[in-house]
Amino acid sequence: MSEQDLIFAYQGYVNDEMVNDILQMAEIKLKPESVKTSVKRKIFRVLFEGIQNSYKHQNNVLANDAEMRKISTVLARKGGFYELSIGNYILNDDIIRLKKNIDQINGQKKDELRENYRMTLNNNARTKSGGSGLGLMDIARKTGERLNYNFSGVNADVSYFTINIKVNKNE
Repeated sequence: MSEQDLIFAYQGYVNDEMVNDILQMAEIKLKPESVKTSVKRKIFRVLFEGIQNSYKHQNNVLANDAEMRKISTVLARKGGFYELSIGNYILNDDIIRLKKNIDQINGQKKDELRENYRMTLNNNARTKSGGSGLGLMDIARKTGERLNYNFSGVNADVSYFTINIKVNKNE
């Protein structure tokens, strides 16, 4: 990625209050861009959901290591898209479940995804981390794009998870 394509980057700790600060920083950096209001809303919705997922779903086992509680967020221009890359450390034990969830979301057509989202919302089921599992589905629904992801091994217990999300500039 060239420096001129980079719009915004943040790496550090996040809590509920900081999410708004990060969104405001991103808004300031995005201001010089000529972005449709609907696209800007989509970017902020996806950014909010992605950041919230990153810090809320980090395992408490990582709480003892301050460095592993940091997340990273990058917003860049890529052709006809804006791309959000969001990353955080996760336990290797959680990789299979997360990969399965994302692959399932990526394998669904728009109508299937909408129906699965509604069903999950109505069932009000909770995951181990206290979420309902709607965050990634919501991101896929909002963007209409596949969720691209990567796991990079850090050590025997932990990996770094990165999700790349495209938002079409013309929608």
